[in-house]
Amino acid sequence: MPRWRQEMQEDGHTKFVPIDDAARKMEGHALHTEFEAFISPVDGSIVDDRKKLREHNLRNNVVSHSEYSPEYIVKMHQKRRDFFDGKRSSAEIRKSKMEMYERFVEAEKSL
Repeated sequence: MPRWRQEMQEDGHTKFVPIDDAARKMEGHALHTEFEAFISPVDGSIVDDRKKLREHNLRNNVVSHSEYSPEYIVKMHQKRRDFFDGKRSSAEIRKSKMEMYERFVEAEKSL
């Protein structure tokens, strides 16, 4: 099963790229810094190395923030700020609530 990563395009949209293809573009060596242990806000477990982080993410169906580009994070912060400042229409709010409800229902079915 291929894994995917999001890449931000110049027009502001994102596209999914297979991680294997993205890795082929990179040349040279990778230097990994020391990993800081933390307590997961999702399930309360202690994550103290990269392997445990991967297992934690798979087990809890979550994604690490490092997999998103800085541009994408800034864009999402702005959308969130607009939402709480009341700059979204009622139709957009209804649509996002319906999407959240559908995700909740799907999550409940998987339990």
